[in-house]
Amino acid sequence: MPRSSARASGWCVMLFCAAAFQALPAHAGPPPGERTAAALMKVEHQWLAALHRRDVTMLARILAREFIDSDFQGGVISRAQYLAYFSRPVARPAAAVRQQFDDTRVRLISGGNVAIVTGVVVTRTAAPGARAETKAVAARYSRFTDVFVWRDGRWQAVTGQETRFAPGDDH
Repeated sequence: MPRSSARASGWCVMLFCAAAFQALPAHAGPPPGERTAAALMKVEHQWLAALHRRDVTMLARILAREFIDSDFQGGVISRAQYLAYFSRPVARPAAAVRQQFDDTRVRLISGGNVAIVTGVVVTRTAAPGARAETKAVAARYSRFTDVFVWRDGRWQAVTGQETRFAPGDDH
């Protein structure tokens, strides 16, 4: 093979390899933006909505297999117990409820593979027949800490803890 043909063939191989390399993902990690505070808050909002709707499928996706919850009364609840509770039918229709997060903080640690989310959930419950936005009769405040791990391409909660408090308490 003449030298110029070998050189041309070499360039073709190099160009082909370069094009193939560019078509590969830049890294095997998650898509950009998945391991951010905003992505974690999205999961927190999904979790809160799933609780309200009693969406066990969504809860099962969010909660890691080893999930343990420490509830506001000091009880320890396994993932199986948590999911079983929310899979039971409700005896009476739920009151109008509005929940919102307050004072949330997200901390990514261990190279972005672990996250700790802290904050307050404010729950306002309306009188029967009223809308939560207009005639709230009760407000409940719960400080929470949730720990997540990045696994199987998504954030999964491994533990949660809630503590109820009254505004103005030094908690």
